[in-house]
Amino acid sequence: MIQLILYFLIGSLAGISMGTVGVGAGVISIPLLTYCGMTINNAVGAGLFMQLLPQSLPGFYLYHKKGYIDYLSSCVVVLGSLVGILCGAYLITNDYISEKMLYKLLTILLIIVSIYYTKKSFFD
Repeated sequence: MIQLILYFLIGSLAGISMGTVGVGAGVISIPLLTYCGMTINNAVGAGLFMQLLPQSLPGFYLYHKKGYIDYLSSCVVVLGSLVGILCGAYLITNDYISEKMLYKLLTILLIIVSIYYTKKSFFD
């Protein structure tokens, strides 16, 4: 029961982050879920499930109402994302990338994102 409450809190934190700065599943929930005992594959699965509709639909609606969505660009990004997710999921589900390699890739991604936003926040 405590684990489920913890997962709820992680989801809430990811949702707040997604709604405010557009970062949720990859940068917030995946590391926290793995820290709380999920395997990285289960955490990625939970992140993908979270982004299907429940996380994105309310935020999308509010951003749409304010006119913050460029639909042409967004559709191109979604198309690229669909291709990328299909390729990434294929590599994982067919064991072309090991769990240990996933941790390394996530670490590198988080370091790069951290460096970029540190530079943007403090040096631009």
